[in-house]
Amino acid sequence: MAKKIWFVVHQVNLWGIDNKLIGFWNQEQVNDMKIDDVVIYYRAGRKKIMGVFKIVGMGINLNPDFYDDTIVDRTKHQCRLELLSNDIICNRPTTEKKLSFHSEWVRHCYGGHAKQVFEAEPNDLKLILRDTSAFLL
Repeated sequence: MAKKIWFVVHQVNLWGIDNKLIGFWNQEQVNDMKIDDVVIYYRAGRKKIMGVFKIVGMGINLNPDFYDDTIVDRTKHQCRLELLSNDIICNRPTTEKKLSFHSEWVRHCYGGHAKQVFEAEPNDLKLILRDTSAFLL
């Protein structure tokens, strides 16, 4: 099965705790994600793409210090990340309507980020990254 690309909208404060980890209290957010999938990591609040990563591990509460006060008592489904590229040319994609997930993201953006994971396409990487030659998707 071919690896997938995910656009992940993540809480702004978690980057400072562990910038190679994403986590969600709602398991449905990570159900379709797999090891070796690609993650476009968008840091909410900063409104900036922090990089493109590969998922190298998955589990529950991989880093017990990785939490936000609103989810501290809940199980955190987490993915360990490896940086592939942070050479971003479209780091503020809020107005980039050419992104395949843009309309779905905007639709959910005003609902309190109830949905944080969106499936993306290889053409999205072409809009986001300066050099996509390292990505064999």
